[in-house]
Amino acid sequence: MIEKYDNVHRELMKAAELNIDYWLEYNFLTLKWWVIIILMIILWVFILKVVDRQQLPKILFLGMVWIIAAANLDGLGFELGFWGYPSELFPIYPKAYLFDYALVPVTYMLIYYYFPKGKAFFIANVVLAAGASFISEPFFRWLDYYKAYHWQSWWSFVIYLPLSYVIRWFVEKVFNVLPER
Repeated sequence: MIEKYDNVHRELMKAAELNIDYWLEYNFLTLKWWVIIILMIILWVFILKVVDRQQLPKILFLGMVWIIAAANLDGLGFELGFWGYPSELFPIYPKAYLFDYALVPVTYMLIYYYFPKGKAFFIANVVLAAGASFISEPFFRWLDYYKAYHWQSWWSFVIYLPLSYVIRWFVEKVFNVLPER
């Protein structure tokens, strides 16, 4: 068993070395690489400027939960070969820093901030899930930031919508047990 695992580990190290070499040649310090950094900074500065200071802890907590969910689901999909990232910030896991640590959490923080519940929350989430799945994914594929191998955009839609409710429910539960300030 250990010898078999050693073989697996050796192959993983070869793949990691290939990915690092690719990243150094085709990503690091390129325009696409700088766009990732700039977009991440702009998105986080924007959310910090827009959100009311009293609601900021709850909104940031929601964003952290989205980061955890997005990074883990993204890592799972990447490892299973559903998608990849020809343009990335770092050549290590998770691969989609722009999406997992900025675009997804910040957009969902804005949705939660402006449409925290009810019909408005549902409509905003349907629009966001559809936009992310059927507009953003193809757009970022076209720009070579994202490449789908065995993935359909509508599967993303099916994941985004219920996940937004699960995360919202979790954040509400956590903040309902915290003492009032």
